Amino acid sequence: MRFPNVNSILIPKKAQYNLRKYVSKDLLKTIDSDIDLAVEKCLVFLSNLASTYYTESKWKALNSVILHEQTNVLTTGTRTGAFIEVDKSYQIGSKSKKFRLTQTYLKVGLVEYLIKDAGIIRTRNKMYYQQLCEALTNPICSNLIAMYPKIDLPTSEELLAIGKQLVKEGRCTKKGKILTMSNKHLNSYWIDADNRSFVEDNIRLFEFLTGRGFMIPSAGNMSSGGRMVDSFSLMPAWIREQITVEEVKLTECDYSSLHPNIAVKLYDGSLTYLTHGLVAEKTGIDLKDVKIEHLSFFNMKWNDMRQSPLFGYYSTNEPDMLARIYHDKNEHGHKITSQKMFAVEVDIMSAVIRDLNANGVYVLYVYDALLCEEKDSKLVAEAMNRIILEYGVMTNVKNDF
Repeated sequence: MRFPNVNSILIPKKAQYNLRKYVSKDLLKTIDSDIDLAVEKCLVFLSNLASTYYTESKWKALNSVILHEQTNVLTTGTRTGAFIEVDKSYQIGSKSKKFRLTQTYLKVGLVEYLIKDAGIIRTRNKMYYQQLCEALTNPICSNLIAMYPKIDLPTSEELLAIGKQLVKEGRCTKKGKILTMSNKHLNSYWIDADNRSFVEDNIRLFEFLTGRGFMIPSAGNMSSGGRMVDSFSLMPAWIREQITVEEVKLTECDYSSLHPNIAVKLYDGSLTYLTHGLVAEKTGIDLKDVKIEHLSFFNMKWNDMRQSPLFGYYSTNEPDMLARIYHDKNEHGHKITSQKMFAVEVDIMSAVIRDLNANGVYVLYVYDALLCEEKDSKLVAEAMNRIILEYGVMTNVKNDF
């Protein structure tokens, strides 16, 4: 949901035409006796998958009970093929059914569609106000909504020029992917495409996230520990860096090696003030590789953790902590560690943001980092450093302003 155009959705190109021309009327009537309404219901379903154009995984979990009739039509499709595929591995009551667009529709791109049916628009309005109400009661989300009016965004043309310059400078993402200009080539033109992040794709994602209004910020589910998601947390970092308030770029305040230090707290480790640099120094592993490994180390399955170059460091310095992590993963599944860590992270950031808002300071939230106006950077860093110690997590903001 985005605000405020609830009647505007993005759908795969040709989807509306193919539904009307090639899907049988009898099949559409299993959704609704009104053919136009049946088509619109299918298009709303497909719009739920629009975000998968910009995610690595093309699968997305949706409520299959509500969407049962549309699912039948869209998986049956037309003589040219189905609109969607269904992941059969779902489990009733514990795991939602997942869907993805077929390659036919993934490769054609998206187009805006304006919903005409008043009933669908009323339903979407109710969803919009419900989501907005939930956002306003969440400290991180309400803070974000208060921050949005201040923000000035770059244009796509400006981003293209900046992206070209960053490519020349050899910019990489936090995950170590090389920023690359596709220059009208398909991504598959590069043998190592999976190790690259393409400027043009990044800009298309930016346009998707901001072009029709910002997303209403919302809290994630239990698997993400309740992390908030909005247009800016989903945005590529190099684009987010171009955001300005009164023509001045924002300053980023983020914790040093937050998750390793949260893991130490959660699993009764002995180390304090862990940093990527310290681990790199002790192990001889390149600092860049340590940072990348730490992004996923605690979320891995146990056997994958054992294969990580970081395992030797933790088994030498924190053997008891690792044993406790092993037993937790063994009993509750391998994702339990990151779920607990994300939950602690959200609690800390919520407390920091409540403190800042009480002092009239509003920030952008990017998981374990806050982006603020330069004039507020010292106050933000001080609040982050003070509050995280109240939670017993021994780390601090990278730059002490």
